[in-house]
Amino acid sequence: MAKKLNSEINVVPDKSFFPNDKGLDGKNKRPLLERLGLIEPITKTSEEEGFDMLDDDAAITSDVKLVSEINEPGDAQERADKASVEKLPIKEIFEKFGLETKETSTVYLIENFIKALPNNLPADIKRQSIINLISASQLDIICLLKDGNKRLEVLNKYFEDFSGNVAETIAANEKQIRKLNERIAYHNRIIEERQKIRDAQKAEIEFEIQKISNIIDFVENKSK
Repeated sequence: MAKKLNSEINVVPDKSFFPNDKGLDGKNKRPLLERLGLIEPITKTSEEEGFDMLDDDAAITSDVKLVSEINEPGDAQERADKASVEKLPIKEIFEKFGLETKETSTVYLIENFIKALPNNLPADIKRQSIINLISASQLDIICLLKDGNKRLEVLNKYFEDFSGNVAETIAANEKQIRKLNERIAYHNRIIEERQKIRDAQKAEIEFEIQKISNIIDFVENKSK
């Protein structure tokens, strides 16, 4: 059976257990001569402080931020991503490019005439009837067809730009995912290494505890 230390024994850890010259209370301790005013205070450069951070295992968490610290930039980026790929109704796309949205003077008027005619009419007769209806309404069929071609051009141009924005957003997010995966893999390696060190340290300490316990038990049993 392993022995536990007597609770009355005060064990003072060695100074090496406290990185960055910190005492038991976690506060920085200045050298005695410096506190007495016998020597000038020693100040470290930013480069030296950087090396101290590399020696401290806590540096692993140096770029871990609280959720409250990253929410605002993250929300702003999310809003920007959504805005760049927002889906617009067709009417708003036409308004964006300054096209008329009323059907009375656009290519959509032809569609209304098509719907007004019987479905069982032959295509040629239906086509000629529509042309006659447009002429009777004192409208220019050529202008209506030009309006239709203009809308096709606008829709194709808009979708080309829209697709480009979507592709850029997807590529940027895929890049961020790769970076995050690399970061996750890095931290997983750190965790695995620390676990191995912990297990090795645990095994060594348990072995030593058992050895010391056996010595103590041997002496105590012998003296009884």
